[in-house]
Amino acid sequence: MTAGGYAADSLPFLGAWWALALAGRGFLATWLVGVTAGVAVRALALGHHGWNQLSFLAVALVFIGALAFVSYRGLATAGA
Repeated sequence: MTAGGYAADSLPFLGAWWALALAGRGFLATWLVGVTAGVAVRALALGHHGWNQLSFLAVALVFIGALAFVSYRGLATAGA
């Protein structure tokens, strides 16, 4: 995979996530809406349309949610 491929996959997620986080949304809204928007933007940018994007959305929600939750809780307890 190339650097452009990684950028095409990760930039939509990061952009949507940070836009919502900077707007002051809570963790749940940022995760759910941010990942869903990231998958939608990625699908449009890469020309991927169809039901397989629902599978990708489900995997992205679980994977990113688990990593983000662990990171979020780790930062919350470190600052306490």
